[in-house]
Amino acid sequence: MTYKIRHISKQVGAENPQLLSRRERVWLFAERHRRALITGIIVAVLVMMLLGILVWLEHQHEQEALVLEHQAAQAYLDRSLDDGDAAKEKLQEAVTLYRRIIEEFPHTASAQSAWYFIGNALAEQNDHAGAIDAYQHFIDQAGNPPALLGLVYQRLGSSYLANGEREKGIDAYRQVLQMPRTLNKDQVLFEFAKLEEYEQRNDEALARYKQLLNEHPNSPYTSEATLRVKILEPPADEPEAPQEGTEQEEMQEQKEIVE
Repeated sequence: MTYKIRHISKQVGAENPQLLSRRERVWLFAERHRRALITGIIVAVLVMMLLGILVWLEHQHEQEALVLEHQAAQAYLDRSLDDGDAAKEKLQEAVTLYRRIIEEFPHTASAQSAWYFIGNALAEQNDHAGAIDAYQHFIDQAGNPPALLGLVYQRLGSSYLANGEREKGIDAYRQVLQMPRTLNKDQVLFEFAKLEEYEQRNDEALARYKQLLNEHPNSPYTSEATLRVKILEPPADEPEAPQEGTEQEEMQEQKEIVE
């Protein structure tokens, strides 16, 4: 009897993956999906390269913006207080540099604070309308720190008052007093009280000074606030001292009645 040798198919392992080890199954999967895996690896490498380029560009933009910010701050701080024309040129130079930061590097940290410094420079030039617009741009941005935001509202209020817009100025001051994490509430209360006193609203001014003393006892404005309270607060009514002659007359009358 003749025997026929049966050839084991090479596809048995592929058709029965449960018979393979884990490593063999991985290689089998890779073999079957070779094109998709290669494409995925290429895409992942390209994405990583793109992210690296974006991070590098962001870093470069931050550095270039910092250079412009340093130049602007130097122009703002180094202006001569004795030469008005030269000081005005320096302030305008600072404003131009800050605007360059906003236009060329809008997503940098320097651009986020640039509107605040533009407002300060314009306020120094008595361009109160321009300062109001700059401060409002800063407030409209997202992600502003509360401490700096409170300071901007204070500057905004002062600019409104200087521009003759009293109610808007007071509203800006009230915004500072209502914000939970601002650090300049004592200064705003003091400025608020001075405004009320200037307008001869002494009762309101007195209330603001007392609020400052009660809520911020360690403020550098407490000494002057205490002085203003003493000046504005009406004197307490003192009982009248009895007159000596009147007492003697009453005693004499009582003596006569007894006799």
